[in-house]
Amino acid sequence: MPSKSKGGPDTIASLRSVIPGIFDAAQRSATGHRKHAVALHTLQTKCHDVDTEGLTGEDAFNKEFIRNLNKVLGIKKREPSADKVVKLVATFVQVSHELDMQALAKAKAKLVDTDDVFSADPEMDVDTVSSRFVELLIKYLLQGFQAKEKLTRMRCCQIVAMSVTSLGEIDEQLYFDLIKKLTERIRDKEASIRVHAAIALSKLQSGEDEDGGEVTEALLGLLQHDPSAEVRRAVLLNIEKNPSTLPFVLERARDVDPTNRKCLFLKVMPPIDYHLLSIEDRERLLAAGVNDRDANVKRACVRMVGESWLTFAEENLLELTSSLDVVDSPVASKVMQALFTSYPEIPENLQFDNDLWENLTPEMTFIIRSILEYYFERKDADQTDKHLPEVMKLAQLLESFGSKLETEENEELRPDFEFIIHQLLLIGKMSDFPDELGRREMLTLMRKMILVPEIPENNIDAITDIIRKLSINEQDFIRIMVEVVSDVREMPSAADGSDEQDAVSEALLVSMKSLMIIKCILQRCFDTLSEGSSMFGLLTECVVPAVQSSELVLQDYGIECLALCCLLDKGLAIDNLALFVQAVLEGKNELRTKGLSALLDLAFMYGISDLAPSMGSAGDFVELLYEELANGDEKAQAMVGEGIARLLYAHRIPEPAKVLEELLVLYYHPSTSSNYALRQCLTYFFPAFSYMAHDNQAVMQQVTVSTICRLGGVLKQQAGDAQNGATQGQAAQQLVAWADPRILEAISAMNSSNGSSGSGVRTTVRMGGYTQLGVDALKRVFKAPPATRKVLVQTLNKLALDESSPQTQLQQMFVLTRALTQQELFTDMITRNALARFEASLLKLLDIEKVEDVNLESWLEEPEMAAVFEFVESLDGGEDEQGDANSEQSSDEDVGDWEGASDADSPKRPSQGLRLGGLAAGSAMSVPMALRSRSPLKRAREERIEELTREIDELLDSESDEEDDNDDDNGYLSAEE
Repeated sequence: MPSKSKGGPDTIASLRSVIPGIFDAAQRSATGHRKHAVALHTLQTKCHDVDTEGLTGEDAFNKEFIRNLNKVLGIKKREPSADKVVKLVATFVQVSHELDMQALAKAKAKLVDTDDVFSADPEMDVDTVSSRFVELLIKYLLQGFQAKEKLTRMRCCQIVAMSVTSLGEIDEQLYFDLIKKLTERIRDKEASIRVHAAIALSKLQSGEDEDGGEVTEALLGLLQHDPSAEVRRAVLLNIEKNPSTLPFVLERARDVDPTNRKCLFLKVMPPIDYHLLSIEDRERLLAAGVNDRDANVKRACVRMVGESWLTFAEENLLELTSSLDVVDSPVASKVMQALFTSYPEIPENLQFDNDLWENLTPEMTFIIRSILEYYFERKDADQTDKHLPEVMKLAQLLESFGSKLETEENEELRPDFEFIIHQLLLIGKMSDFPDELGRREMLTLMRKMILVPEIPENNIDAITDIIRKLSINEQDFIRIMVEVVSDVREMPSAADGSDEQDAVSEALLVSMKSLMIIKCILQRCFDTLSEGSSMFGLLTECVVPAVQSSELVLQDYGIECLALCCLLDKGLAIDNLALFVQAVLEGKNELRTKGLSALLDLAFMYGISDLAPSMGSAGDFVELLYEELANGDEKAQAMVGEGIARLLYAHRIPEPAKVLEELLVLYYHPSTSSNYALRQCLTYFFPAFSYMAHDNQAVMQQVTVSTICRLGGVLKQQAGDAQNGATQGQAAQQLVAWADPRILEAISAMNSSNGSSGSGVRTTVRMGGYTQLGVDALKRVFKAPPATRKVLVQTLNKLALDESSPQTQLQQMFVLTRALTQQELFTDMITRNALARFEASLLKLLDIEKVEDVNLESWLEEPEMAAVFEFVESLDGGEDEQGDANSEQSSDEDVGDWEGASDADSPKRPSQGLRLGGLAAGSAMSVPMALRSRSPLKRAREERIEELTREIDELLDSESDEEDDNDDDNGYLSAEE
């Protein structure tokens, strides 16, 4: 390509100063990158024009450019200066491509103007100095893809990713090599390299080569299975959105990383018209967004609906609602409430006129109910009264659509009428019924509607709520509803008397409907049952026969109603507790689940101690719950786990420490890794329980060490699993954090209105249990398996000990630490260093400069220290068993209690000659370690070494005496001579 600028030999000579100057200027500021890129292109063209016969000048430019580029290939990521140089290279490639395209367009236009049709071929040669440089650069960077240094691979992939869109036309073989190398790099062990390789590969999807499908498949594999959230995010943002990839993109609404979920709703989905999604896909996407636990993700989902989807619906809320299929949608109501909360101007601008009420559709009724519910929940009485219809008008609408439902023969339209009736009933629940005439009309209509044979259960709930609101008090409500149940049971049979099977089926339906109504009544009653009340009559006439029935569906409803009755009367609960236990042990599916729910609700209401006598003891009750926790049914396991958590939180369980420990082991157990409901419940419960009160945290401190020891065997089987679960060390850190009183006090101070209650200086009473945790851990270390020992020692340094910790417990920990050091239980340097650090921290807290300054004589006078010295002394008699403890124990056996290891005949206080870790009880100076603290094998080996040493010394002495005698015999003169 001809150029206007000409270069000379001086141009090539100036390359080693000009190009480094441009690179240096580019890394200082990113604002002039395009200017620097144009300067590089001009310099490149001048170098090419130096030698018209060869490529000497061009080679010199390329060589100098590569030399300067090499200086940044080994620089770590996120280094600003290096990132700016990389951006300069990408800008240079882009500018070169743009200038080449401009020159090519001018050349084509010139040929067309001269009527040289044959020369104006669209595929005319585009070989330019820039295109040759780009091919050279890509080939050079592809070599860096295989570099051993990870930073070099990362920078090469980064430059390619930023430059790939500006490559223009490159050699076909180079194109396939580029795809092949990038496909290899997306499997690199470094996540940062996979990120840039995925970005570069995603920009090559639209190529017309035969490997386009393989590229997309590779990217989808990354999107689904890559462990790095950053890699998945890079693919999510850059992958081509088409019908084949969109289902995989929508799956990221359930990504484990909240940033990726937020990115989906904020950046990926807004440009896509929601009409391209199926109704099922819209439902799943919105359900994941509005139910997300992360508030930012939830707001991003609502923003997508309010700004993007509403725009695609032409700002028509009715059109948007129609696309959600509100009749069968479980999430539409929640989406609408979230939308109104974020965009309050939407309900404010809507007006309900008379024509609207005369032409109700399912979508319009849903919008009206959603707006009224929005104002009702915010207690905006003015707006609620403004939009609510009159009671008589509402009754007329209900009666009208009820008549249409009875006469409608088209089964496809019946669900729409049922939905409209349900929405109108929900609107009626929000009315105050100020008109007495309207109240009477509505009550008559409700009693009439509830007698409809095929009325849905959700409508029974709504009608019961309206009747409760229309009633004077609870007794009046019960009287009305008992009359309704009697009317239901006395309804004439529609079945032919000759067909016995139809009559039995209809009787079953009547019983089911009666039990549904009774359940609704009991859920809204709070007064205690009495034998003379009308509700007690329903219990004996309907509920008890249903429990004794052979029909499983009646048993389910009967157990549920009986449990609600027991919540109103403690004596009834005690009398029928055995029945619920039988339902749990012998029932199946729904009956067993409802029996469990009844037991947990009654235990929460009255406490296990009050209910246990009817089962034998409180331990039997808790044992039943343990059996259900060990059950393979995840639903029942989650229900029992949540129930036990509630009982612990409400202090309804005797001996909570044992129950809490079982719950902790269950939480970390690999068998519950797929039970997300249980894990989510316990993830919230443990910190909430520990940080609620000091008594709760004391229970957590009590079970922390024993739980860590039990988890050593439980989590050992998880090492070879593909699932990513918590290790024993991670579990120990989490347990210590839940037992940390500093966090409890910080939360108490934050929640306190004046900032003083529950805060301030920590007392020794509060720190006592936390410090005792360290003492218990040190005692367990002596005889725990090796893996658990290491975890316990590492955990010691996580304890937040300070000057407020009880001095006696600090002294106990120091004595145990010195005994551990003397036992030489640890072979790895990391654990030994951790133990040394902990010992140094104890010395600092005890205000002692070095170990030699410790005087045990004063400590021996303290009664609390006698047990620790007795424990250490008892270890001498257990050395033979020490080797057995070094082998890994079985999976979940509990480590025994080591505190009772002393002999009955041993003294209450160790003798004054006891030597402990270089410290003598009667002296402040360091002395050698007592031999009796060593193992028998080691002691025998050292005695044998000393015996051999004595024999060698005696042999050398005898040889020396013989040599002296020989010297005298040879005539040597003595000193005296």
